[in-house]
Amino acid sequence: MGEIRVALAGIGSCASSLVQTAGLTPAGTGPMNGIMYARIGGYRVNDIRFVAAFDVDRRKVGLDVVKAIASPPVAAVLHVDVEPTGVIVEPGPLFDGVGGNLEGVIEPHPTSREVTVDDVADRLTEVAADVLVCLLPTGSTRAVQAYARAAVKAGVAFVNATPEPVAHEPELAAAFVAGGVPLLGDDLRSHLGATTLHTALIELLQSRGLSVVNTYQLNVGGNTDFLNLSDPGRAAGKVRTKRSALSAAGIDASTVSAGPNGFVEFLGDEKTCFISIEAASVLDSNLVLDVRMRVEDSPNAAGVLVNAVRIAKAAAERGHAGSVDEVCAFLFKNPPQGAPESVGIRRFREYVDSVARD
Repeated sequence: MGEIRVALAGIGSCASSLVQTAGLTPAGTGPMNGIMYARIGGYRVNDIRFVAAFDVDRRKVGLDVVKAIASPPVAAVLHVDVEPTGVIVEPGPLFDGVGGNLEGVIEPHPTSREVTVDDVADRLTEVAADVLVCLLPTGSTRAVQAYARAAVKAGVAFVNATPEPVAHEPELAAAFVAGGVPLLGDDLRSHLGATTLHTALIELLQSRGLSVVNTYQLNVGGNTDFLNLSDPGRAAGKVRTKRSALSAAGIDASTVSAGPNGFVEFLGDEKTCFISIEAASVLDSNLVLDVRMRVEDSPNAAGVLVNAVRIAKAAAERGHAGSVDEVCAFLFKNPPQGAPESVGIRRFREYVDSVARD
């Protein structure tokens, strides 16, 4: 097989872990911890090649991607040494990408205010990108949608890791279909994070005939994502997508407290989540399940991103247009078609098997 030419929008902690993961196995043989498939559509993780990178932070613009992923305010731990990519971070379109608490830590590059959708599309075409991965901060609706439009213009598959609506924006979703371009989104799940654990526990209780009476999910962390999400105005989209995932698990999540709940700087890239579920069992007896999980946040995203990127490439090669619904319920919190955890993973595995047989 060949390579997967990937462009990155947003060179933060998740991008850091993705770049490290893509360079982790030069031999490309055998499974790694947390990597579900050695090959998807014939592609290995180390077939991912980065060909373009966009950011608005003036400290990152002009740096090789490998240097940018180690620049403040990136909190991701550098687990492996990665060779310079030769890809220089370019100014991306600013729009609403820096707001709320981010204004105190990110100084936008002056050129970013002038970058247009056409500029990004032209660059994607110039580098012959296959996939554009959008890793912008929550709350950057206009900026995320600008990258999505650029992907359509350039005919490049789009992975929307953010909660901002792309697959859920009817006009944009239709544009991907009309343009014959694959779309994956919205809002990337962690590989084994709070939402996945929460929905799996709900499904387990329901499989035993228990009824969920009350539940909550609290999350705290110390990276820039949590700093951004400590602003209620920026966090609204994340709360919406988490509730969407819980609703797909079969409960009324309209009033459930589920989302980012605090920025604790010394935690760095470590996230702590607290999940509590109260359920009614036999004879209406009470069952309370309390879970605490600590996890390194950004590698938890990279495990999903390497699947999404390879699926996006496989879908493009097979002429898929629009949302790849078969996999999105497993990979994203707010897909066009939600599903319980067991259904989502079954459909995902069936899709991976189908592209392996082609």
